[in-house]
Amino acid sequence: MKKFIPFWFWDVTVTEKKLAALHSSGYHLTDFSPLSGIFTFEEGEKTDVIYRICRLKNCGGEAPKGVAANGWVSVCGSRNFYIAYNPDTETKNIPSYKFWQTFNRVSILVVLFVFCYFLGFLSGFGGSAVEGGRFVLEKPEFLSAAALEILLLILLIWGWKANKNLSKTSADLGLKGFVKTIPRENFIYTKEEEKQMLKSGQMIKKVPLGWFYAPDTAEKMVEEMAQKGWKFYRFDEMGVTFYFIKSQPCRLKFVVDYQGEASDDYYLQGKDDGWKLEFTSIMRTMCFVVWSKEYSEKDECPEFYTDNATMYKRAQRMAFTLGIPMLLFAVFALVFSVILSINDPELIWLVPIYLLFVAEFVLFGSKSIGFYLRMRKKHNQNNS
Repeated sequence: MKKFIPFWFWDVTVTEKKLAALHSSGYHLTDFSPLSGIFTFEEGEKTDVIYRICRLKNCGGEAPKGVAANGWVSVCGSRNFYIAYNPDTETKNIPSYKFWQTFNRVSILVVLFVFCYFLGFLSGFGGSAVEGGRFVLEKPEFLSAAALEILLLILLIWGWKANKNLSKTSADLGLKGFVKTIPRENFIYTKEEEKQMLKSGQMIKKVPLGWFYAPDTAEKMVEEMAQKGWKFYRFDEMGVTFYFIKSQPCRLKFVVDYQGEASDDYYLQGKDDGWKLEFTSIMRTMCFVVWSKEYSEKDECPEFYTDNATMYKRAQRMAFTLGIPMLLFAVFALVFSVILSINDPELIWLVPIYLLFVAEFVLFGSKSIGFYLRMRKKHNQNNS
């Protein structure tokens, strides 16, 4: 028997419950296609189990040994996915939902962005499509955009519910002890104490624009501030504002790491090596992680990575995932604004909005490309 489950990935916990229900009815999963969403079953014994759908790079459809040791049986999978079930329905040794949490949050942000974009389109179109005091609803452009908005709204609500389900079942060790993005132990002072320190000048704040698109400039700023007697204290929860406290001049190594995937082992390894975790972005894949380490004048400056190739690859990854897409989007928005102003003069008021987007994406995209070029130059110099 084959069963098509559309959007199986949007709320993976619901999909897992469907697989468990079919297993209890005597239909055991034997194969599935992540791309098509087609699941294949064969008849078997009616037993109660729980299922887990996991993404793991190059797993070949097999669960890791550590997962199998906790009673999980690999059923099927693909190159980067595996599905396993466990006869112990009360087990607490459940593989992490870390990937699906990140995927869910990123998907919601993308859908929300598209939703807001078409909402602005509908507002502009509706304002220009008035005849006799009534909207011209029969126009295909308006109807198509309205139908898409309804679909996007459904996906947003569905995604929000999926996020709640994932949060209830998450066993992600890496997020324990965090206030969203900052370890709790980094909050040395209370909010009232921080307010008093800001008023007295014992604490200051800096908000470098788009610093994470050019992390080397932020690293240099923090290290120079420490040498001047302003030691980095913490970020705000969004990672936008830097807090510094007055102290004796010191040497501080500040590292902004751009991770392909921030696993629990990654955090534990950093802490074992003596680094202090300062910040980790909400997205756990392709995320920013910030570390610091204080050292004395007698010691050599510590390096988070001992090889220049890793730092170069980090900058390269940022350029291809952030810089180039932003510049391409800026070109698209610029061309679209020109076409819009020519073809529909009544919507020319939208052009400044598009130009604002163009300026923003050019600024941040160029910062990321500039960071890559600086790291490439440094990499080439070290290898020459």
